[in-house]
Amino acid sequence: MIRLFANGDIEGRTRVELDKESVHYLADVMRLKPDERFVLADPGGTDNICTLDGNYAVICEKVPNSTEPAYNVTLLQSISKGERMDLTIQKAVELGVKTIVPVFSTRCVVTPKENRKCDRWRKIALEAARQSGRGLVPEVTDPMKYADAVRFAQDNCSVMIFPWEEASDVTLKTCLESAKESGKTDIAVFIGPEGGFTPEEAALAADAGASVVTLGPRILRTETAGPAVLAMVLYELEL
Repeated sequence: MIRLFANGDIEGRTRVELDKESVHYLADVMRLKPDERFVLADPGGTDNICTLDGNYAVICEKVPNSTEPAYNVTLLQSISKGERMDLTIQKAVELGVKTIVPVFSTRCVVTPKENRKCDRWRKIALEAARQSGRGLVPEVTDPMKYADAVRFAQDNCSVMIFPWEEASDVTLKTCLESAKESGKTDIAVFIGPEGGFTPEEAALAADAGASVVTLGPRILRTETAGPAVLAMVLYELEL
């Protein structure tokens, strides 16, 4: 079923005025038929089943959205070049991420002056949320410098996970089991760029309270690592 996302709370309403972009998407892009129904998901966790009447969504039925995880994952993803970042954002949304923070870490190939892709990344997140039946569109923040991203994670997450190829003592599984036992559900995941994190960046994260973990004996590409970790979080905390 075609899916849209409400910008605010629509509880108690039977008709919701849609913006021009949403009407165009329904009528011209998806060619919605007169009696065909679509979903208008609201931030409160309800899927509103609607029909289109001019510029208005007419709510016919309300059902709870069952696709959002009970935990919140913030992916702090070092910005990669070209389609790699696009792919990471798409798959992260499909796997249940709540917030994506693009990060300029030391070994990023892309520099702040070269990057002008935030709008594109947000559109990718929107389309992935529609396709995967999400109850909300995950936020893609403006890019941050690495130190600012660490502080952001400290302020917003109770668990910080820092996968690093030079780690060996602590596994991701151990870290997730501990988070599950303690009931901590706001999780930050740091992912490095093509060249990996530097020892100084790993030390900064560890000093901020992050668990520096290993993902196993193989080194994953930056566009693989984020979705891989998110899949492991989903398995451990949701399935």
